[in-house]
Amino acid sequence: MRTIQILLQLINSIRTNPAVAALLPWEDILLCVSEELSYRTGLYTDARFEQVSRLFAELVEEAKTEAAAYNPDAVILRLQKLIFALQVLPETEHVDSLLEQANFDHACLRHYRDDTVIVLGDSHVNFFSGNEELSFLPIGKDINTCVNHTSYPFTPLHAGPCLAYTCNRPDATYSFREKAEYLCQNFIKPGAKILCCLGEIDIRVHVFKQAALQNRDYRQIVDDILAQYMQFLLWLQAKDYKVSCWGPIASQKESCPLDPKFPRNGSEKERNLATAYFNERLSEMCAAHGILFLSVFGKMVTPDFETCEQYLSSDRCHLGQRALSLAQTEWQKLF
Repeated sequence: MRTIQILLQLINSIRTNPAVAALLPWEDILLCVSEELSYRTGLYTDARFEQVSRLFAELVEEAKTEAAAYNPDAVILRLQKLIFALQVLPETEHVDSLLEQANFDHACLRHYRDDTVIVLGDSHVNFFSGNEELSFLPIGKDINTCVNHTSYPFTPLHAGPCLAYTCNRPDATYSFREKAEYLCQNFIKPGAKILCCLGEIDIRVHVFKQAALQNRDYRQIVDDILAQYMQFLLWLQAKDYKVSCWGPIASQKESCPLDPKFPRNGSEKERNLATAYFNERLSEMCAAHGILFLSVFGKMVTPDFETCEQYLSSDRCHLGQRALSLAQTEWQKLF
């Protein structure tokens, strides 16, 4: 801990020159201690964290009082107590894993207890949590869940910005298949309902880029993506899960400023035409294999395939909760 190193240096300075004790920057010392505590907020209840914070603040205040009274030995004693108290706190390198385990346990318990539908996919799973903005909680293995703010029994599982095209491929960039295997073994209950949510990134970023590079029609690129996606859906289905599929939503509007976090290729209308084709073909393929297909895309675009932006969140890429009215009819098919 950097704060402990600072306190040890202060103690050595006071021992070398006792007059230093009266000159110490106590507000800065308290700020350093508070910063160390802030990394551990998730390990305590609010009441317990307040109690721990008060203990450290009292030690700093006592040291400050002794310094004002020109009692360097008493200042050193209080600083030593601060160091001991910091040493018994959970180390910061362990905090993330502890929090991830706590998030994992909470989400998994709710999934088993309430028989929730697993929503597995990219960042668009956030919509199913009831949160307006992205609200991911890490549960380990670079997988996230969300704080639940909906009466619907969903457990979103975000595996990263994964592609439908590579979702069934081992050693893909974001290891979607490996993460799915891990979740099937360690999180998802046998026979659970799994709603897969992939494809928007493929369409927004890759379809028209690849169509140009390969000199092919965009529908051929979509067909290639769907062939891979279906293999993953059928793999899940073969494991006796009740598999369903959430179709990609309408794409960003052309008026949306370009954002490095949300790159895009093709025009708004082109991407929405590709999305319409993607959803139409995916719906047919799902029906052929007894997989339920859900989508709100048709209600999100005008007859000219322009996006109705009122249904998007403030990032203008993901669904906002104003789209709940569109989704509820589709969600009912799951229950």
